Amino acid sequence: MILQSTRVYVDEKLQPLQIEITGNKITKIMPYNCVENVLDYGDAIILPGLMDMHNHGYFHGTCDTATKQWLKEWTSYLPSEGVTSTMFSFSCAKLEDLLNSLKTFDEFCKEGYEGTQFAGAYTEGPFVGKMPGAQNLDYKLIPAPETIDLFNEACGGRLNYVMVAPEELDGNYDVIRYCRQKGMKVAIGHSGASFDICAKAIEAGVTSFTHTFNGMSGLHHREPGVVGAAMYHDDCYCELICDGIHVNKYAANILARIKGKDRMMFVTDSVQVKGLAAGRHMHNGRELIIGEDGSVKMSNGTICGSCNRLNKVLRFAIKEARIDPVTAYNAVTKNPFEFLGIVNKGKICVGYDADLAVFDDEYDVIATYIAGKEFLN
Repeated sequence: MILQSTRVYVDEKLQPLQIEITGNKITKIMPYNCVENVLDYGDAIILPGLMDMHNHGYFHGTCDTATKQWLKEWTSYLPSEGVTSTMFSFSCAKLEDLLNSLKTFDEFCKEGYEGTQFAGAYTEGPFVGKMPGAQNLDYKLIPAPETIDLFNEACGGRLNYVMVAPEELDGNYDVIRYCRQKGMKVAIGHSGASFDICAKAIEAGVTSFTHTFNGMSGLHHREPGVVGAAMYHDDCYCELICDGIHVNKYAANILARIKGKDRMMFVTDSVQVKGLAAGRHMHNGRELIIGEDGSVKMSNGTICGSCNRLNKVLRFAIKEARIDPVTAYNAVTKNPFEFLGIVNKGKICVGYDADLAVFDDEYDVIATYIAGKEFLN
């Protein structure tokens, strides 16, 4: 199969090219119109398949209490956003529920399925700190190697991304070092830590920040806080919920310029009310309110995840926040995979997996390809 467009994202440029796919791999990149009788997408934008690094759920379901049927529905839905890879992101919930959910996730992956593929598991909770946001503090835990092992064993060794609040560690950062020794990436998030504490955590092995600006101490000229640490440390990646609700578009633009084209990762932080109508919804004993703007809040006004679609986040980043397109494209393709150390995904290159997303000028999805198979929208 050969696809072509006048705007294919290769070498950080939109170029007129053809892409040959054989089986589940990209086997050739050729000049535009080099071969006849191809699938011609005209002037559509062809990107590597999108990766949603931080994604909790959809339509009544959540990674905290996942079932195989819901996982099948979720991974069948996500290609409609151009998302070809995602993370199994869990949060603060009953330990028993989390372990059961992780075991279900492992079994689902082992059995095999078609649709958006999981790149691993991400524990955003229960290791929260002084800025818990909507996380349920009834289930908060202090991170320890034993707990990390418990989660990792439950999901069959798929835990590869761990969030911690370093102020909770009482100056002992061994758990961060332990995660790194196990090959896991570590983020700072839901944290009220000082800049100096963040710096020590980074020295121990932290390399990213969870949904930057949200759930963290802000930048102040006398105490730069977690946001200041995220901006200052050049080698650290930053997640960003770039939707104009969680983060103002000017703040998003500033962060993107500081971090540059290689350290941004746009995420949805979508939760179980995604896909539901605006209004009030009860979930796990809590009322969640979906606004007409797509916001999700608790009854006390606290933002609680989102209803975001990643292709719409990409559109907002480029058209509203005026973030450079190369930075925006990399933030949903190349960067998350490079951050996790996953090769053969995130670029349109010979030998890479044939995961592609085709968009119109408004970043509505025309087609999504996962391992060379087209998922029509």
